[in-house]
Amino acid sequence: MTTAITIDDTKVKFGIQKAAPLWMLRSRLALILLGAIAAPIFYPPNRYLLLLFVISYCVRMFGAEGVYHRYFAHRAYRAGRVMQLILCIIGTQAAQRGPLWWASTHYIHHKHADKPGDIHSPVVGTFKEAHSGWFMDERYIDTNLDMVRDYAKYPELRWLNAHYMTVYSVVCALLFLGGHYGVLGEGVSGMAAMCWGAFLPTILGIQVFSLVNSAAHGKHFPGGSRRYDTDDASLNRPILALLTLGTGWHNNHHRFASAGRAGFAWYEIDISYYILRMLALVGLISDLRPVPERILVEGGIHPGEASVPAAPGAKVDNGLDSNDEA
Repeated sequence: MTTAITIDDTKVKFGIQKAAPLWMLRSRLALILLGAIAAPIFYPPNRYLLLLFVISYCVRMFGAEGVYHRYFAHRAYRAGRVMQLILCIIGTQAAQRGPLWWASTHYIHHKHADKPGDIHSPVVGTFKEAHSGWFMDERYIDTNLDMVRDYAKYPELRWLNAHYMTVYSVVCALLFLGGHYGVLGEGVSGMAAMCWGAFLPTILGIQVFSLVNSAAHGKHFPGGSRRYDTDDASLNRPILALLTLGTGWHNNHHRFASAGRAGFAWYEIDISYYILRMLALVGLISDLRPVPERILVEGGIHPGEASVPAAPGAKVDNGLDSNDEA
């Protein structure tokens, strides 16, 4: 079983961790975008490249949803310090900045969901601002570490928060070497491996996940439903749930954010939860939080319709984040 590492941080003020200059953030993303565009143009896909793309996309999406979102932002489960570090490294591969930045900005979103103060809402702002504009807004690029001091107390997480692109680049280099030396299959060169195994799935992952901020709030696109009468405009979107490995069940999520799952009913496919469940069963994570029966009943779901029983010993809380404000 995992064990939590306790460090007394009650008297520590971590302050603001400055991000790289905005021009550098834009340049990094532009280079990844160029690599994504180059993938189908200069390196026609074969079965090895397509398989590499699918695996890479799923790993990066789980890094964003299963790690950054459910672990760092909502404490939906617990992990020991080593496993926490491994999860964080996986999360950096989504290239959605560092885990502490991600969690702190997401906390603001939930605190002011679709109301003034929400930094990415198509209800109080524009669709473009909610989808991508906020991500490159200089007002939001730094990290307030005191909003996530329960994680900021770990120096390795503070380092990864500032140097997430270093880890991302190392993985890109490993993909290049794997392709160059023929490890990744016939006809897969080093550049093809990077373009199909890193750049293209990264860009697609960022765009798909951004749809959670834009299309899963409000009615800009047809479809979507609301199981719960939350005080925001969140919607459940099944196709988006498949593409994001779970978080497209967004109305569910906004009703009970700290659950380890977003698909509350058995027929609501939540791949991130299935992965987390397996990790819990083998003891790599613990305390995977279930959805309380009262929340299921409120949404018209019989507790027996939950797709997987709660993990033994899992804790139930009121669904609120445990972040400390600065």
